[in-house]
Amino acid sequence: MDPILPTRPRARLARTLLALAALAVLAPGCAKSTKPKVVPPLSKVVLTPPLDTLQVDQLATFTATAYDTNLVPVTVAFEWTSTNPFAATVNIVGQVRAHNEGTTLIIAAAGGKSDTSLVAVYPDTGWIAQTSNANEDLNGVFFRPDGQTGWAVGAAGLLLSTVDAGATWSRDLITNFTLNGVVFWTDVYGIVVGNGGTVLLSGPSVPGQPLNWFRPDTLNASEALYDVTYAASPGDSGIAWAVGQNGVILRSINLGRSWQKQFIPGGSTLRSVAFSSTKDGWAAGDNGVLAGTHDRGVTWFLVSPSVTGVPLRSVAAKSALRNAAAGTNGTITRTAATPDSIAWTLENAGSTLDLHGIAFGDSVLYAVGAQSSSGGIWRSDDFGVTWLPQVAHAQFVLKDVYFVDRQHGWAVGNNGQIRHTARGGTK
Repeated sequence: MDPILPTRPRARLARTLLALAALAVLAPGCAKSTKPKVVPPLSKVVLTPPLDTLQVDQLATFTATAYDTNLVPVTVAFEWTSTNPFAATVNIVGQVRAHNEGTTLIIAAAGGKSDTSLVAVYPDTGWIAQTSNANEDLNGVFFRPDGQTGWAVGAAGLLLSTVDAGATWSRDLITNFTLNGVVFWTDVYGIVVGNGGTVLLSGPSVPGQPLNWFRPDTLNASEALYDVTYAASPGDSGIAWAVGQNGVILRSINLGRSWQKQFIPGGSTLRSVAFSSTKDGWAAGDNGVLAGTHDRGVTWFLVSPSVTGVPLRSVAAKSALRNAAAGTNGTITRTAATPDSIAWTLENAGSTLDLHGIAFGDSVLYAVGAQSSSGGIWRSDDFGVTWLPQVAHAQFVLKDVYFVDRQHGWAVGNNGQIRHTARGGTK
């Protein structure tokens, strides 16, 4: 006969058997889920592309790569984050979906390392409006080659600066005079010029604060200055040139600390200056004047006979053989090589156009200005022979344009307008 167990021990035994059965069923799954996933020590994470411009509803894939301490790519799982999901979201495989106009940072992180890409979302990826925080007229714009750090100058001594490709702009008033031109050769060292013989040099400041600005040691100029440029060759510190009223040309061989002054024959006001190297440069101005130099700006000559008599407001230099200028009545003039020298030929973008700025975007030419009372932007893919309008979304005249490559450019103009493209002006 089986022994009779007391009720309480029998119940305890039943619970024990049930628990053992449950453990037997769960054991394989538990062992698999608790296996740790090892992430090797990482030296860095690199996210590409570093920045992009997307249309609303557009989808783009970003790629993250992790490197171990020997800088060898390794496979890891990334944690993806968008700092502004209203503008764009990102999924677990790096696909970014644009939702609304705005900007966001896309972050890929793994093993304590991360990298960030800037995404700007716009309803139109041709030319889009950037918020300048200004209503003053803007006369000049310049960007560093990275396409992230840039400046714009304008009326009442206004200087705008950006470190995120123009997604945000900071403003500073650095003089009482209107500023017309700006150039930088590093992220902190540059020159602005303006009315009343204004020349200001920038220097480092506390990180996160506006740059320090100071006057040159020697200047001796009171004429209004309308443009400034800079060029450097290997082994030297570079040369800066500024041009302006009454045909004045200023030249500095010590990064703007002191300047030498001269005038072109005839005294026509010069509106723009551009150099393709430290040796070869051109200046353009009123009465269709074109002045050139092939000796670093020590001496200048006038193109004669004149190619045109209309005012030229802007000149761009790509190389010793490729230069172009733009002015009123849609006037375009460009260089062409001859057996003995370089000659300027006359073209026209449209007689109703009033052109204020011209720039090379790699081998493409862009011009800005006005048609009727609205701002306009035009593009030429055949070195200035034919021009096609682009959608500028500009209510007021555009004064200047600058490109860092074939795709990425900025145009500035009256009433604080800033227009930007990351697609060469096309959708």
